[in-house]
Amino acid sequence: MLRELTHFFRHAPATLRLKRTLPQAELYDHVCGAGDDAGLAAWRAQLVGDLAGDILEVGAGTGLMFRHYGAAARVTALEPDAAFAALAAPRAAAATAVHIDIIAGTAEALPGPSRSRDGAVVGLVLCSVADPAAALAELARVLRPGAPLRLVEHVRSPRLVAGTLMRATNPLWRALNGQGCNMHRDPLPAIRDAGFTIDRTEPFQIFAPGIPAFPMRAIWARAAG
Repeated sequence: MLRELTHFFRHAPATLRLKRTLPQAELYDHVCGAGDDAGLAAWRAQLVGDLAGDILEVGAGTGLMFRHYGAAARVTALEPDAAFAALAAPRAAAATAVHIDIIAGTAEALPGPSRSRDGAVVGLVLCSVADPAAALAELARVLRPGAPLRLVEHVRSPRLVAGTLMRATNPLWRALNGQGCNMHRDPLPAIRDAGFTIDRTEPFQIFAPGIPAFPMRAIWARAAG
């Protein structure tokens, strides 16, 4: 925990200065881009590179996942914030190996009929949606039986002291990040409760300028049936 706190206090002043000068979407793009450079991009590639068919990406943000899809995927990228979607659009155009459509929408009300998607991707989203259970229920609805669900999320620490501290300081973190991001959630029980089978989880951490070194999980799951 000492390493994580040292990292946070070392980089927090510079990030707060950026927050005063950059719009929220540009700040997100900057710090998540730094996370990608520090190793997150490799996890994105592992999660989505093998997906095929009609894929729904929920909460596409600024499009940092786009370049990792393979040619067998056709991606509908859902993003509720127009400023984020505007930054994602050039990345969609640059991902020439895959067709990507960016549309507006929320995780709690996904587009399309039931059992219409061949796979879904959720990247750093369940930390900030208002109702994770509703979002996962919608994913369970739109996915075909047995279809893959791939997620990468930061999670509450499983260590007692660190996890308690994250829960206690979450209101301060929400005020600082300005995006509704929570640092004390654990998505795994909610994923199982929504009917998904979790096939594989990989814990990791990213020590990148601008973002706290939260515990993270790459998650491979599949819809019921």
